Amino acid sequence: MTNVTQSLSGLGDIAAKIQSGEADPATTALNIGSLLGNMSMTIIVINILAGLVGSAYFMYGKKRSNIKILCSGVALCVVPYFISNTIFLVVACLTMAAAPFVI
Repeated sequence: MTNVTQSLSGLGDIAAKIQSGEADPATTALNIGSLLGNMSMTIIVINILAGLVGSAYFMYGKKRSNIKILCSGVALCVVPYFISNTIFLVVACLTMAAAPFVI
């Protein structure tokens, strides 16, 4: 019971710092548990587009029993969430999208 009380008081302290403007935005996003973290809108849009292409590759690969396209689709759906650099993300997504046709 004391752990719960300590956790709640810790959240109250963080909320008070945010409201007063004393908290560092980089650390408060991690302490509060923000779902987006420090993702920019560009990265979010690229992730959505890569997920759409990946799901299309996955469905096409499953329908045609083509393991290369199926695996590329899964990679396009999962890998972009682990890359935070925009240029590297675009290059990685284009490479994964072209890989089943080149290999």
